[in-house]
Amino acid sequence: MKKVLSFLLVVLLSFSIFAAAKTWKIGVLGPYQTENGMWVQQAVQMAADEINADGGILGRKIELVFQDTEGSTQKMQTAIIKLTTKDKVDFIIGGVGSGPVLANLDIMARQKIIWLGTGAASPDVTKKVAENYSKYKYYFRVGTLDSIAQGKSVGDFIANYLVPKYNVKKAAIISVDLVYAKEIAETAAEIAKQAGVEIVYTDYFPAGTADFSASFKKATEAGAQVIIDAIVTADGIQFTKQWYDLKVNAALVGAIAAALKPEFKDQTNGKCVYETSAYPNGGPAPLTTKTLDFFEKHENLYGVAPGFISFPAYNTLYVLKEALENAKNPDNDEDVIKALEKVVFPLGGDKGVAPVKFTENHDLVYGGDGASGIIFQWSKSGSWNAVWPYEYKTGEWEKPEWINW
Repeated sequence: MKKVLSFLLVVLLSFSIFAAAKTWKIGVLGPYQTENGMWVQQAVQMAADEINADGGILGRKIELVFQDTEGSTQKMQTAIIKLTTKDKVDFIIGGVGSGPVLANLDIMARQKIIWLGTGAASPDVTKKVAENYSKYKYYFRVGTLDSIAQGKSVGDFIANYLVPKYNVKKAAIISVDLVYAKEIAETAAEIAKQAGVEIVYTDYFPAGTADFSASFKKATEAGAQVIIDAIVTADGIQFTKQWYDLKVNAALVGAIAAALKPEFKDQTNGKCVYETSAYPNGGPAPLTTKTLDFFEKHENLYGVAPGFISFPAYNTLYVLKEALENAKNPDNDEDVIKALEKVVFPLGGDKGVAPVKFTENHDLVYGGDGASGIIFQWSKSGSWNAVWPYEYKTGEWEKPEWINW
């Protein structure tokens, strides 16, 4: 009898040790030699440390396995295969770049690994889920907003703020000639047109353009009061500086990626004043009760402000945590997918640092209590303020002082 009891004790002890040692092993994909990759790495590590310090998920700690994709489709494929076959991860998060992510969705489907995406903004990514749910159901876009949703946020600001307040009737598009940027600009322009705004001039310039004076001149000669821009390249720095130097008689409103971080002020030598851009479901505004604290904590921890990919990267682990805690069986992928589909971090709520609510195709719901594009402006005082929508603003939009409309 004593031998039996001793054996049971050993078994129970062994089981307890095994249970305590078991972790949630999570692969993290990112181009870590780039700024975007750094944002992913920092934000995910920050969330993992917080969750682990609070006891983990269902008593199991998070173990992160970082894999550098170097911005390459092939490197991402190699990383996914390694993570799923050698490292035996439970989930994958991250993935920057629509092209590499799109090209690797079949690898994900073959490996049947749940992937919470953070940096592929093409609408085509989640269209794959719509086209073949049973095959691609493993992918969820936690962020960032796709190009169409980003364009909607710019268009909404023009249609619902600038048109009624300043009687804006004419606008121009000046944007970098990339598919993603053009989708943003054209979506914004379409919404503006529905509000009675005429698009009087359009120019898509190649990346690397140094002189925009001719485009500015043609736009204002055509009567444009607003220039809708979408510049996801570093060209946005020179573009903004020239706009300021020339005192162009049209407001800059759109999506300049470089403008979405504090360094933009120094990069433009302070000439970012009055530049207005949409931040895709993030930024230092009260999107949730935790957003501003996250922004400050990230700055204090890493010495730099979080970037636009930081918000979804941080959110991924909290989205996963909620799903696992509510799944019928957290070790069953089908149950976890069903639980993920029900996760809601509402705009203005107390979950996560940016709104999350999934469509049936695992994209972010835009509008309502779902994801939002917050419009920020660099003010005359040098501060960077959220100016739209009203309920999440931290300052008032300022019309450039040299504009005479």
